[in-house]
Amino acid sequence: MKRRLLLRASFVMLLLGIATTPLRADFPQQRKALDELQAAKKADDPMPLLESAKERITKANKGNKGGDKEDVIDKIDEAIKELKAGNKDKMEQKINAAIANLHQGKDKSKKPK
Repeated sequence: MKRRLLLRASFVMLLLGIATTPLRADFPQQRKALDELQAAKKADDPMPLLESAKERITKANKGNKGGDKEDVIDKIDEAIKELKAGNKDKMEQKINAAIANLHQGKDKSKKPK
């Protein structure tokens, strides 16, 4: 009896682990993207950091969370545009907006449905 209960509990835990793995898989990538966006604001050459952060967000497989993922990508694109135009202050504003949108999306993903 105990063996059967233990076997069932193990099976359920395995299923839960498989079901939640994709959810947790993106958080390290989002964290790295956030770190890159923060670093880009202070970097002498922020372009590689912006491009890397954009790639990380683009490849995230968590879904769009009500448009937040696309908003983050759009803000990074705008930051790149401002950087190319030589407007570092405006670039930093766009990066800050991307960071805020990314945090907002992460907060939404934590809320119970």
